[in-house]
Amino acid sequence: MEQVRLADITVRTFGWIQNPGDFNKLKKVVQVFDHTSNTHEKLKNVIIPSLIEERDGRDRFIQELSKIPLKLKYADLVGTGFKPRNSARCNGIIQAIVEGQGGKKFVDNWSADGYIRWAHALGFIDYEYATDTFFITQLGFDYSRAENDSQGEKDILIKAILSYPPAVRVLDLLSNGDHLTKYDIGRMLGFSGEAGFTSLPQNILINALAICDNNEECNRMKSDWDGSSDKYARMIGSWLSKLGLVSKISKNFNVIVDGVTKTVSIAHAFKITPEGLRQLRRARGVNKAQRITKRVYWEMFATKKMDRVYVRTRRAYILKALEKSSGLITLDKIKEILTTKGLDENIETIKDDIKGLINIGLNIEESSRGYSLKDTINDFTIPVIEHEQTIKSSIEELKSELRTQLNVISHDYLQLVDISQDSQQNRLFEMKVMDLFINEFGYNGSHLGGSRKPDGILYTEGLSKDYGIIVDTKAYKDGYNLPIAQADEMERYIRENIDRNEVVNPNRWWEVFPSKINDYKFLFVSAYFKGNFKEQLERISINTGILGGAISVEHLLLGAEYFKRGILSLEDVRDKFCNTEIEF
Repeated sequence: MEQVRLADITVRTFGWIQNPGDFNKLKKVVQVFDHTSNTHEKLKNVIIPSLIEERDGRDRFIQELSKIPLKLKYADLVGTGFKPRNSARCNGIIQAIVEGQGGKKFVDNWSADGYIRWAHALGFIDYEYATDTFFITQLGFDYSRAENDSQGEKDILIKAILSYPPAVRVLDLLSNGDHLTKYDIGRMLGFSGEAGFTSLPQNILINALAICDNNEECNRMKSDWDGSSDKYARMIGSWLSKLGLVSKISKNFNVIVDGVTKTVSIAHAFKITPEGLRQLRRARGVNKAQRITKRVYWEMFATKKMDRVYVRTRRAYILKALEKSSGLITLDKIKEILTTKGLDENIETIKDDIKGLINIGLNIEESSRGYSLKDTINDFTIPVIEHEQTIKSSIEELKSELRTQLNVISHDYLQLVDISQDSQQNRLFEMKVMDLFINEFGYNGSHLGGSRKPDGILYTEGLSKDYGIIVDTKAYKDGYNLPIAQADEMERYIRENIDRNEVVNPNRWWEVFPSKINDYKFLFVSAYFKGNFKEQLERISINTGILGGAISVEHLLLGAEYFKRGILSLEDVRDKFCNTEIEF
């Protein structure tokens, strides 16, 4: 294992791939590192001289490619981006070797990074921390030199894919014969409960598609609405499909809207093939001698920027503890080992991390006496971190505290703590909040979103006095003070619901409420609230005659937990709407 200090390296993200899916292009990327390949020679003598200008590194790239042994720096491989994009020049080696779409002769730096990650994830190239360089492996040489489209090439690709734990995880999830969409898989792939591994609630999406009457909007939802883990699932499913290990088959859902059955189709859905089952058994192995070694690395244990060094290190040491244990190892023993590394964690966090290690595709068995790793893994590097890098952010502290309090609802919902402070994930935040209200609190309702609609609506059925809620969610990094403009917007939604005049708003969003509902509330949901938000709540209520409230993600999660435990009712929730912050 390479010994490195975090202060001496560049922190990168490996192991998770969203975009590349062309095996022919992947092979060209690997052949860049094989100085005997025709691709390598053509790159040096033809492609780089014609695509890359001298000011962008042309001569230096050719010189670096001529060295033996060949090690290429990440920055030289990937290059940089340009703004605006249409002014981009080719300034990276992998940019040059991969042809772009629409006749473009090269790809951008983001796509180049994706291909490097892919080649690294499958074990065709390896990484040297000290120099921030990549070099070819023996498996990479085998792949580079295999005849195109031959059985030998396919066998190499299958062996490589079986060494990649997330691919094994996807096969395992499909192994019972289930027909799963990318959302089904994404929900159970990776370290759920954090911003780097998000999955759109499929039931919320299907309902939104069913009530959508605009084809363009529906197509946009299908193509753009997914979380990061859903993207990983889609990409891995595509690779496995090309190798014959799964079949890609659209999945249909029937949804009743106003008494009419509508069919919603999700294109990215998969079923395992007999060959996929056979290869899964091979990946698992019945003993150490037969197992395919799984490739893991520190960088794949967290992807989000905040706390990633701390979280990666914590999970890496948990996995090392599992690997080094000759038999079962208890949670208390793992906690003790973490403490010796300067990492003070509670048992619930360790349990969640082990679940995450299982969800990235590692075979870990659990019993009443402890845990046991049943996989063989590579000897991966854990960078040595300084004491100050073992200090958690306030977000990670809150999640750690909530883990000890949430004993009934899934800890997957803890990702709300992260995404509630990320404005770029506002839509996902909307949908996750609605998912929690509908699936955990037991409300009926729909995610709406879009132009001139609230983010969602909720309503009860079967109470002595049913009620509805108009919901607005806001993902803000530094707390939400409820600006006047957003307060006015909520007031407009309330008035539209009261008046129900389609001339004023032709989309008639209020029709999702049952006609029997005549008691309404309004609600704002955010990470936390600050400033004069209570004054705005009071103003909306005075102007409309309707009571409202604001709730932080922390208390939203606690409320769902208490409801599931049976110590909070939906009547109790209704009584909390008093134009102030709702707390449980």
